Amino acid sequence: MQKQCDNPQQSVNDYFESSRVEWERIYFEKKLLPTIYQDRHDAALRWISGLGLRLDARILEIGCGAGLLSVSLARNGHTIDAMDSTAAMLNMTRKNAVDQGVQGRIRLHLADVHALPFAAETFDVVVALGVIPWRHTEHRAVREMQRVLKRGGHLLVTADNNARLNRLLDPVSCPLLAPLRWTGKRLLQLCGSWSPSAGFQPKRHYPGEVHRLIHACDLKKIKSCTIGFGPFTLFRRELFSDSVGMALHQRLQRRASREGFSILRWIGSHHLVLAAKL
Repeated sequence: MQKQCDNPQQSVNDYFESSRVEWERIYFEKKLLPTIYQDRHDAALRWISGLGLRLDARILEIGCGAGLLSVSLARNGHTIDAMDSTAAMLNMTRKNAVDQGVQGRIRLHLADVHALPFAAETFDVVVALGVIPWRHTEHRAVREMQRVLKRGGHLLVTADNNARLNRLLDPVSCPLLAPLRWTGKRLLQLCGSWSPSAGFQPKRHYPGEVHRLIHACDLKKIKSCTIGFGPFTLFRRELFSDSVGMALHQRLQRRASREGFSILRWIGSHHLVLAAKL
């Protein structure tokens, strides 16, 4: 039995091709998970705005998806290079750009982040939200992002947090219980009662892993935070309705965003990092 895809990037592309409508809709629905993604989107825009970029700054968005971040930046007057590895996502970006009247300020590129089709030191900012979890070689991908950045340019990335609060509280997903789960799965596999999931599975990283990856690629971390709390489950069964979950997420996020040390700053769902090229 083949345990994993021979071409993990193609597996990722196939997944996003088949789920493109869901990924566009997630930024507009009034539910918990869409709210978390919307908050991540808004935080990225605030951090980019805080860089004080000139309108002629070169900005690259990798994994542009439906293109909502690129469209927002274009509406602010910037010209954006929007890149994705799937044609379906680029078509959605094109449509959204046309709908918002900014198609003249967005250039589309079909490419793989492991081999970016741009010269070294081209961009002032590279943005990659939700990209690292889907890369089969994270170091190579981040190294490519660093390569195309100008000296003093900024990289804004997110990773899925392996220490997210909702995973810590559910015995089925808590990282501390991973050795017990591995042993159980191994026993079931030997008995023929369980087999690994097919295809490429998105990765999760601890904040410290992401910071070390950034440093290893000759980038300096400027700031970081985590965003998103929930859905909370017990043995994978959701405990709260969407309305209660959204209220809980917003309350915890406000606490996590306060100045000063708080454990909540490190246990949100998405780890957002801003770094500069040395």
